[in-house]
Parts: sequence; C-alpha cells; structure tokens
Amino acid sequence: MISLSRSIDLRSLDEVIGEITENGIRESALDSHLVEPLHRSLRDLDESLKTDMRIWHWLTVVRYPDVVWLRWRGSVPSDPEEGFVTGNGHRPVPAVRFLGTPSINGHGRNTFARLFFAAERLIGSEGNDYALVRRLFSSQELHLGLSDREYGLLPTVNRVLTRELADLPDLLVRSGVRRLNALGGSVCLDHLEEEEISLLLHDDERMREST
Repeated sequence: MISLSRSIDLRSLDEVIGEITENGIRESALDSHLVEPLHRSLRDLDESLKTDMRIWHWLTVVRYPDVVWLRWRGSVPSDPEEGFVTGNGHRPVPAVRFLGTPSINGHGRNTFARLFFAAERLIGSEGNDYALVRRLFSSQELHLGLSDREYGLLPTVNRVLTRELADLPDLLVRSGVRRLNALGGSVCLDHLEEEEISLLLHDDERMREST
C-alpha cells in the first residue's frame, strides 16, 4: 500500500488521455500532449513519493495501460502476451515501459516517469511554461541521451542541451551529447552556470573543427 499525504486530482489527465484516444494520437506524438497535464497533476506530490516507483507502476499497469501500448506499439493488443512477445504485426513492447527501477535509467524508461522527471528538471515543480519541455520531446534522441547519462540529472545541463540540440538532426544530437559526456570527465558540470555549459559545448566544437 502507498499512503498519500494529499489527494491527487487526475481528472485533467483523464480528459487529455480521452482526447488523445479519440483523436488517434499515437507513438511519439503522445509525449508532447501528455507531459503538461501529467506534470501538473503530480508535481505537488512529496519528493519521496515522486521517486517511489510504485506510483509510476500503478499509473502504467493499473490506471493507464492502454496509453503505454499506444505510445510504444501504436495499438492496444487483444492479448498482452502478444504485445510483450510477438508484437502481432507491431513491434513488441519491453516490460520496462510499464515498470522501471528507481534510477535515472528506470525513470527514463517508464512511460510516465520519463515525461514527469524531464519536466521537473527543465522547469521544476513551480514552472508553468512547458514550451522547452515539449521541445525536448520533439527529439527522442536527445531525451534518450540525457536519460542514459549521469549529467542528465542536472537541470542546467538539461536546459542547455534542449535549447542547443533539440532542433538538430539525430546525428548532431548524438555528437553533442557524447561531446559533453566526454568533457564531464574533466569538468565538474554541476558547478557551472548555463552560459558556461553552453560555451563549453561550443568551444569544444570549435576546437574539433580547427584540428
């Protein structure tokens, strides 16, 4: 059992999910529609509950399993076994999209946690402008790169990379993510301001171009 210190109103999220289903929105297009109502609904949770994976498992397995299938498969299977194993004409969905562990990688794989924590790092629990968050999810390559790396926990790095890389082709996104990852071994990124991270990213790029 999970005991919540306050009630959570999911009606707005229910309404958006109903509209998504009715309008036939599928796969990666779901992310930009879901992230704001999801974050607004859950951002007032205690910090200990936000990182309790049982919350995210409940959302994916109990309350909104169809959303998981629509996001990663494009349709809801008549038999979940088909969705997990064979795909039945569609690509199979890994169980981690329903589950996930309490780690940056687990948060980045669970269908709802990945959206919520991206918003938390980009605008915080008090933010109301979701433009940058939606921009991040316009580049699945960038979100994957951030969720697979320790520096993806840093709000400053998330904001800089989203502004600098989200609109670029996947090849350039991968290059930028790897470039900053390599620099992170010699530079303490969590002590840098956003302007310094941006300069670091572009200075290294210019050095590579000049050699």
